[in-house]
Amino acid sequence: MMDKPSRKGSLFTHLAIAICVAVIAVFSLSSVLVYLDQRRETVSYMEEKVLESTERLTETIAPYMESYAPNEYSNLVHAEARLHDLFAVLVYDRSMANITGQSEYVSGFIRNEQGDLVTYNDSAPFHSQQLQSTMFSRTSPVLSEEGEVLGNIVIHMSDEQLRKNLTLQLRQTVASSIVAATVLISLLLYFTNRFFVKPLEDISEAISTRDMSGIPVSHIPDFTNKELSSLSATMNNMIALIRHSHDSLSMEHSRLQNVIEGTRTGTWEWDVVSGFITYNGAWADILGWDLDALNGPPNQDWKHFIHPEDKPLSERQLAKLFAREADYYDCEIRLRHWSGQWINVLARGKIVEWDEQGRPLKVLGTHQDITAHKKAEENLQLAAKVFTHAREGIIIADSQTRIIEVNQAFCRITGYTLDEVKGKNPSVLQSGRQDEKFYKNMWHSLEKKGHWSGEIWNRRKDGEMYPELLTISAVTDEQGNPANYVAVFSDITAYKEHEHKLEKIAHFDQLTELPNRLLLGDRLKHAMKQAKRHRQFIAVIFLDLDGFKPVNDTYGHEVGDVLLQQLALRMKNALRDSDTIARIGGDEFVAVLTDLHSPESCQPLLPRLLAATSEPIDVNGHLVQVSASFGITTYPQSEEVNSDKLLRQADYAMYQAKLKGKRRYHFFDAELERSLKTQHEKLSELGKALENNQLFLRYQPKVNLREGDIIGLEALIRWQHPQKGELSPAEFIPLIENHSLIIDVGNWVIDKALSELVRWQEQGLNTTVSVNLAPHHLLQPDFIHKLRIQLARYPQINAEQLELEILETSAFEDFDAVSEVICQCRALGVAFAIDDFGTGYASLTYLKQLPAQTLKIDRSFIRDMLVDPDDLAILEGVISLANTFNREVLAEGVETKEQAQMLIWLGCELGQGFGISKPLMGEEVVEWSASWQPDPSWSEAPKLDDKLRPLMESVAQNRSRIERLRGYLNHSDS
Repeated sequence: MMDKPSRKGSLFTHLAIAICVAVIAVFSLSSVLVYLDQRRETVSYMEEKVLESTERLTETIAPYMESYAPNEYSNLVHAEARLHDLFAVLVYDRSMANITGQSEYVSGFIRNEQGDLVTYNDSAPFHSQQLQSTMFSRTSPVLSEEGEVLGNIVIHMSDEQLRKNLTLQLRQTVASSIVAATVLISLLLYFTNRFFVKPLEDISEAISTRDMSGIPVSHIPDFTNKELSSLSATMNNMIALIRHSHDSLSMEHSRLQNVIEGTRTGTWEWDVVSGFITYNGAWADILGWDLDALNGPPNQDWKHFIHPEDKPLSERQLAKLFAREADYYDCEIRLRHWSGQWINVLARGKIVEWDEQGRPLKVLGTHQDITAHKKAEENLQLAAKVFTHAREGIIIADSQTRIIEVNQAFCRITGYTLDEVKGKNPSVLQSGRQDEKFYKNMWHSLEKKGHWSGEIWNRRKDGEMYPELLTISAVTDEQGNPANYVAVFSDITAYKEHEHKLEKIAHFDQLTELPNRLLLGDRLKHAMKQAKRHRQFIAVIFLDLDGFKPVNDTYGHEVGDVLLQQLALRMKNALRDSDTIARIGGDEFVAVLTDLHSPESCQPLLPRLLAATSEPIDVNGHLVQVSASFGITTYPQSEEVNSDKLLRQADYAMYQAKLKGKRRYHFFDAELERSLKTQHEKLSELGKALENNQLFLRYQPKVNLREGDIIGLEALIRWQHPQKGELSPAEFIPLIENHSLIIDVGNWVIDKALSELVRWQEQGLNTTVSVNLAPHHLLQPDFIHKLRIQLARYPQINAEQLELEILETSAFEDFDAVSEVICQCRALGVAFAIDDFGTGYASLTYLKQLPAQTLKIDRSFIRDMLVDPDDLAILEGVISLANTFNREVLAEGVETKEQAQMLIWLGCELGQGFGISKPLMGEEVVEWSASWQPDPSWSEAPKLDDKLRPLMESVAQNRSRIERLRGYLNHSDS
């Protein structure tokens, strides 16, 4: 057996490292000392050189300082610094300082980072920093012949100059030291390896090959020198002695190991005199302690681990052993495990050595862990107690399901004794409430899973049936085949009764004993599923009693409760057995009618329910009568709905019935609900459009067709829909015409139009704008107040520049109120126009009294006036009426020059339409107005269709009569 390669370094490596380190340390120390000595000499040389330069310069530059010639002595300084490799030479000239008025005059030269001499500048921070970092400097005064101080010479030397001088010397010293060290290390390593390491490697190689017991098998060779030869002989003798001892110990160890393994116990040896106890490895397994901790130090006495209750018995047994009253120590005790738990141990011991006085000297013993055995005994005892005293019934059957054992609880619950059921099948307990399929599934679970649990109904000996909670488990043998079956059951009769009471409380109304809202929800969902599966219908009826509160207030709640009970019974009797009537709170009930062939099939039951809730009831001598209002909805519907929505639909229909006069029923209209829902969604969408600035205005110009003047613009609202694009007002205004949202939209239009007027006015366009208003907005109590605030917000605008328009049909619906608002607007200066005139049923009286300045003729008359004599006649009549009542008239929808010509001929000179301009964006209005030119052909006579000639001739005659009448009136006045 060879040793595994070691990751440790070899001896030669360690010695080589030690020698190298020692030699390198010695030569390094020597080099350092030489370097320090050379440095001192170099520094001394530099100081002498600086002293010489200082003396030389002070003598040579004094005359130049006296003659105020700094340029001359600067050349001397530069030459001195360059020749003698000085770092910096500075001259402080007092004479020049006095002449220049400076505190001091400094000149000289200093070396830069590249080592070149440059002129010193005392204001340069870099030069000052260089001088502060020099190694040393010398200052010497410059004296005149009379001994007067003319200035100072300062010479600086830097570390860089010192390093240059020392570099060459240092390289020579290091090179010689490396060569000498290399030679010395090589010699030392050679002799060390030759006379010391190699013999040791031979010894190591000889003892590295060992047998299975770890004893070397090779003979260590002899060596030439005395010491190593003696070492070789001694080690060979020791190896031989170790091999002989090992063989003897191996035989003894084998015997002891066989004993320990055979007994599977821990052994101990007790020296009675010293008290020391030696343990083997099995003790560590028994007590969980580390063997070293048991054997010590300190040595652990196993008697200290004994349970306090077992110590007296152990001490008595040991006393008998020591007194020779017993040959062996034999005792069952409990020992404390390292984890703190107690383990059961069978302890045995025998005295193997006595002294001359008959006192014990040594005791050998064993300890066997019997915890598992004791636990098995306790489990068997516990199982027997559980089986006997358990409150649950227990049946033990063999593999053929024959009963072999039952406990007392079984006898108490079933009434059978063991002798009456032993050897029989448990089927003797069957009640007959479970079918064959139930037991087939039970045995299938036992075969597949090995167990089954659930509720089952069985029969007692006296024939009474009872519910039990049963668990059956299969006990298998080593091959996995059922050997026994164990059934554990408990009588849950009381639990079932309590569960029934709780279920009744949870699902039934306590007063009327009808299903409550929770149970109603379950039954309704079930009925909906059944109706869908069988393609039938159900009806949900929401009932609310009429006049129940006065009964409570008049007769008290006790009478009210009895009334509810009687009504609940009547309604239940009025319905079919398959139907459900539930009380969901107060005086509200819900009925669910099932198995209907059509939605109309529920109608025959409705009069019966009305009668059941309307007939008088005698309650404690009081004749009480109420009625009920019903709301009915059906399922399925064209759209999928859930149970909650059905209840809401029926509730809504019930309120509709109450609004119609109570004591009646009303069917829910799903189509109406969808329409209202769609309307609500559109209203919500339009409200968000107003908030998100999706609404905007276009402006259609209004002009004088004859003169060509722009008389104003009409604001037309548009909706920039995110998906549908630009929408006209006809697509969304009718939806909100009678909704509060029309007020917000109308106020927004007025405010937006006024702000555009201000912008146009700033750009040089002074005009008017008209805004269409809904009557719901116009007739708001605070309309005038808010209009006044809006006008005040734009003081640049005159009130006369705003015109409000209202439809003819709306103006005459509430004539007095509209007239009042128009008068108030006129008082503010705001003009008014009647839009789409001619489409309504205005009377001449109303037209005369209505204070509106302008009548706008609907585009439908303008469109067909050139081909339809009736439209032309109506148009001429409207124009005549307007002239009669001194009103302006404006034609809408002017699209062709022929229409413009006819309108001018008829006397209607104001118009708007695509023939003039399409509706413009606000930013386009000013540019359009600047380029606007009327069509000259408008002033030409219109070309008439033959079928229009009779009407036109009649118009001409009427106008002639009017002119004669006007002439007559003028003549009379004169």
